[in-house]
Amino acid sequence: MNKIVITYSFTGNNGKLAKALAEKLNAELLIVKEKNKRSVLTILLDTVFNRTPKIEDIVKDLDQEDQLIFVAPVWFGKIASPLRPVFSFLKNKTIPYVIISLSAGADGINPNLEKEASKSTGKAPLKTINLLIKDLLPVEPKPSRQMLDAYRLTDQDTEFLVEKLLYDFKL
Repeated sequence: MNKIVITYSFTGNNGKLAKALAEKLNAELLIVKEKNKRSVLTILLDTVFNRTPKIEDIVKDLDQEDQLIFVAPVWFGKIASPLRPVFSFLKNKTIPYVIISLSAGADGINPNLEKEASKSTGKAPLKTINLLIKDLLPVEPKPSRQMLDAYRLTDQDTEFLVEKLLYDFKL
């Protein structure tokens, strides 16, 4: 099966996970790049006003893929806005896809991720996988929101998560 991993990452965590996953799957990696600089403020504004940022063209012909695997964060309960143009492309296409989100997890998993992806693409994902950084850290002392937001995946974390995706979620 011809799979392609498509990622957007603000902090680098989802990008690191996507790169390692693509290598394990022997899949091509496409990185969504924005034309404008991103900040926490633009994340908030995109989420509140449902804005779609401009991204650099993805030169790959996605119609030729058997499966797309998206790896991106959830911001304020919404899939990272730079994926919106790619999701719009998927409307009226029959390409199956998987959504993987690695987020801080201060508020737990995002129960609306599958619903939002389905609405954005016009079809439900094959799998929706919420991974949380808080699950990588000790329970005590309870990690603060600031600690979770500042955390960067170690190589060991990345390897653990990729194995979890391959074996627990059967990617």
